[in-house]
Amino acid sequence: MDKTAFVTRDGQFRFRVLSFGLTNAPSQFQKIMDLILSGLSRECCLVFADDIIVFSNSFDEHVRRLGLVLDRLSTAGLKLRPSKCKFFQRRVVFLGHVVSGKGVEADPSKVSAVLDWPTPGNVAEVRSFVGLAS
Repeated sequence: MDKTAFVTRDGQFRFRVLSFGLTNAPSQFQKIMDLILSGLSRECCLVFADDIIVFSNSFDEHVRRLGLVLDRLSTAGLKLRPSKCKFFQRRVVFLGHVVSGKGVEADPSKVSAVLDWPTPGNVAEVRSFVGLAS
C-alpha cells in the first residue's frame, strides 16, 4: 500500500487493493498467491495469477481440498467472486489447454485457429502464420 501512496492538498491517499495498472502488480499478486497457498500448491491445487484449480481423485477428497484452499484465502482476507467460480468440473480450460481426467490436451479453439488459417501466398503472410503458430 505504501508504494501506491500519493499526496494532494486534501491529504495523503493510498490504494487499499492492488492496482493492476502498476508495472509489477501481476508479479506481486502471483507472489502473494504463492505465499498464501504455500504447501498446497502442486499438492492439491495449481495457481496462476487469479486462477486456482483444485484437483483430486474422489469427491470427498475434493471437498476436503477445496475447504483447505478456501480457508487459506479467507484467512488472508481475499474474497472470491461467485460468478467467476466453477466448482466440481471434470474438465477445465487452463492457460490454453484442456485439463481433464484423460490428461492435458490442446484447447480445440486454439487448434482451429491454426487449421482455419488461409494458405499463405507471399512472404508477409508466411511470417504472419509463423507468428500465429509459434
